[in-house]
Amino acid sequence: MKPNWQYLLLALAMALFCWYLVTGREKVDTWMPMRVEMTGLPEDLYIKSGMIGAVDVLVRGPRGVARKIDESQLVYSLNLSKIVPGKNIVLFETKNIPLPKVYEVVEIRPTRLELDVERRAAKTVPVKVMLRSSPPNGFSMSAVKAVPDTARLTGPADKLDKITEIRTQSITLPQPPPARFDERVPLDVPEDVDVSPPAVQVVMGFAAKESEITLRAPLAIKKPKGREADVAPQAVTLRIKGPAAIISDKDFPGLVEATLELKPDIEPGKYEASYRVKMPQGCELIEAKPDKVSLTVK
Repeated sequence: MKPNWQYLLLALAMALFCWYLVTGREKVDTWMPMRVEMTGLPEDLYIKSGMIGAVDVLVRGPRGVARKIDESQLVYSLNLSKIVPGKNIVLFETKNIPLPKVYEVVEIRPTRLELDVERRAAKTVPVKVMLRSSPPNGFSMSAVKAVPDTARLTGPADKLDKITEIRTQSITLPQPPPARFDERVPLDVPEDVDVSPPAVQVVMGFAAKESEITLRAPLAIKKPKGREADVAPQAVTLRIKGPAAIISDKDFPGLVEATLELKPDIEPGKYEASYRVKMPQGCELIEAKPDKVSLTVK
């Protein structure tokens, strides 16, 4: 008896159909991560602690398709419109999980959040310029200012109540300091607080402190060849003003020179002569005694 190919084909089709019914209806459980996004948070409230970025979800679905869920598309929208200052319990609900009806959400971990919520406030405070160290010896500082000189803070109300000023990050001054310091400096922002602007322009002026000194300087004579000369007195008294850092140096007297230079064609005789004083840059001769000396050329 010959086999009927039509019956064989029908039997194969029925076998495939039965296999589909068995495997297609078999359910499997799969754990998947799901991002959590906040919505509806009142602008005047701040979540101090308790918020998380993701939950784990146990999903049940037909074998073969349960593992085809695109995890990057799974987002739990957490409605926070009803939270109030203090402790808040927020439950995760399966109905808020965006999955097709073919899937069943079995479990969510964690099942809830305990949020510590504070009221958010805003205030404007003055900016204080902070230096890592005082200006170096011999320099004075003036016209210290920040532009702008105030900053607007937003953050937890209880924290803002304790803030009366906001400081710049500590500034290290160059050595020696410039006549004008003008740089943008970030503000030192407390934790959980936002500030606007985040940095200010700091402007400072520096000037060398001045001092005076009175000293005796020997009078040096530069004579032309073939001439001899005597001078009286042989030392002069000089009063000099200049930067304190320079004048207070123990080697400063050795940097001051009083010189009498004779002309090449000077004739023998007696003269009243002026002398020249050389000193470090930035110094000024206030007084010289005597202003002229007696010169005898031989």
